[in-house]
Amino acid sequence: MIKDNIKLMIADESHIHYIDEILETITAAAKVRGTGIAKRNPKYVENLMRKGKAVIALDGDKFAGFSYIETWGGKHYVTTSGMIVPESYRGHGLARRIKHVTFSLARARWPQAKIFSLTSGAAVMKLNTDCGYTPVTFAQLTDDETFWRGCEGCINHDVLVRTERRYCICTGMLYDPENKRSKMIADEEMSTDRDLVQQIIKDRFPNGFPQEDHEENECH
Repeated sequence: MIKDNIKLMIADESHIHYIDEILETITAAAKVRGTGIAKRNPKYVENLMRKGKAVIALDGDKFAGFSYIETWGGKHYVTTSGMIVPESYRGHGLARRIKHVTFSLARARWPQAKIFSLTSGAAVMKLNTDCGYTPVTFAQLTDDETFWRGCEGCINHDVLVRTERRYCICTGMLYDPENKRSKMIADEEMSTDRDLVQQIIKDRFPNGFPQEDHEENECH
């Protein structure tokens, strides 16, 4: 059960000082799993926070969890990425609640977009499946070259190159809003936190979502 004092919010400028800790925690977790991970630029994460595309969990002023969303291919695709919960906060459902916020934010902000994830982590795969994602080939994901360049910092990038981007160590998972079964699964999963998630989104965007003239993505 999540502690009452742990708060989830859509990050803003006030959370920028957590970025180094977030990135260090992501890198350390990947080393423990023995898997690769795309390197993230601190300035890129700062930009996500400023644009309301990142979700952070705090235990008082202590970092407790993080994830973010990003658009690709003219906003036809959205990724949910960078999920991390420090070891001391695992096992209490916090990652699931963070996933609920990022997934709901992506659906609300870009309702027609397909939402996808590249992951080698079993826990994230389980969360994705519970939200209506299904495993897909890489050909079914975005062809946005900016997204795929983000994989160049991963230790397994050579696998992606050798297979001509057909597959890699990560599994591609996709939520298609046009798939009725996936939508039904997602709606059922989101029902447990719907009111909380809606309030979190409203707190960050009281006047509605901002208009974005162009994308400035650099990695995932």
